[in-house]
Amino acid sequence: MHHATLFVGEQREADAGIDSVFKFLGVKTLGNPDIFVIDTDVFVVDDARALGERAVEKAFGEKKFFIIKAEKFTPEAQNALLKTFEDPVPNTHFLISAREENIFLPTLLSRMHVERVGGELDENNEVKKFLKKTLKQRIDFAKKFADEKDERGAGALSEFLDSLMLELRASGTKVETLKKISTLREYTRDSSAMPRVILEHLALVI
Repeated sequence: MHHATLFVGEQREADAGIDSVFKFLGVKTLGNPDIFVIDTDVFVVDDARALGERAVEKAFGEKKFFIIKAEKFTPEAQNALLKTFEDPVPNTHFLISAREENIFLPTLLSRMHVERVGGELDENNEVKKFLKKTLKQRIDFAKKFADEKDERGAGALSEFLDSLMLELRASGTKVETLKKISTLREYTRDSSAMPRVILEHLALVI
């Protein structure tokens, strides 16, 4: 097993990939003192340094695992992680989840084994389908998305907007448009935010 594995896909798919590692190794996760989880919006340099310090501590069992879930990884944090990955501690493994691998510095990415667990690269994924829709179809999509809010989960809207921004950025969309979408993304932090209203506005923006 590689000491650092990056799971690329939606969060639920990445979680399933991480769970499969533990099942394959026969590692019990419940109450395991050798499993550490960092779940944050932005993984910063202080997080990386604290992780590096903890990584050298002796494990209670045979192996230690660090699970990192974050929307973004700052360049400073990635450089700090690189130092940890360059000189890995024996029997210490890092399991990282992200929606896109291109958010990572090439130097750090080269130190990780990449597992694509979702449909992010599929030409038929939801974001690509949305971009091909007419305005009326996008409005209909907004209603359907809102109706499925509970089924999709609390973070579904922010995940969709993040994936959309990455797709548009890759296609050379104007910065002004990306800024408008970023503003809509901020509204999703409010628990009372209505997906239908946000997506309908999005349909007009792009």
